[in-house]
Amino acid sequence: MHEEAFDFDGAYGEGYEALARRVIPGYATLFPMIGALIDPDLPPRARVLVVGCGTGIELVTFKRIRPDLRLHGVDPADQMLELATRRVADAGLSDGISCQHGYTSDVPLSPRFDAATLINVLHFVPDDGGKAELMTDIAARLKPGGVFVFFDLHGSPGSEEHERYMPAWRRYWRIRGMTEAERSEFAERIRHGIHFATPERVVELARDAGFTRPRRFFQSLLYGGWTFRRAGA
Repeated sequence: MHEEAFDFDGAYGEGYEALARRVIPGYATLFPMIGALIDPDLPPRARVLVVGCGTGIELVTFKRIRPDLRLHGVDPADQMLELATRRVADAGLSDGISCQHGYTSDVPLSPRFDAATLINVLHFVPDDGGKAELMTDIAARLKPGGVFVFFDLHGSPGSEEHERYMPAWRRYWRIRGMTEAERSEFAERIRHGIHFATPERVVELARDAGFTRPRRFFQSLLYGGWTFRRAGA
């Protein structure tokens, strides 16, 4: 990730959630939707790995949907982890939720998880081996047959689809109340810090990492969501 563009230990990280609610279509209902989607596939007291747990909204939402879940969030940004820990504590949900500073590769390989999520993370990682490594690290920590939920900004600059939806996405920022200066600053961050991957590349990365059964459950402008299964069930 380009640290100057997206510094989650700086001012950008502090205001991330407020920004996400303005620029990501469906953000307000995203986590309840995912919780509803995977609920039937999670056994009692399932262990769920939340990669890039951010402000903790994902952890709290899933725990409220399924109080029996044992959730483990990991994030490399100190500030985000502090926000997540505080949010979990303020919600009175610390029992059954743990947070770890670091990367997915720092999470122990055993015991394996029943499910994992990677939401709004991969687009910060260059496709120079980094995206593949992250996907592989997640797969290595999932049980065979485990559920993997992926949601991300995607596309291919210059493609017909990208050129159709990118201007619409920019208009969406304006409709959602961003000033001209805020829109210009955010566009600059995207130019310098986002590493797009096409939907086809997303599925390819997942399959190469050991995931099967891709099912797309969400698409809005340049955002998409898929579920996969860890091979070997």
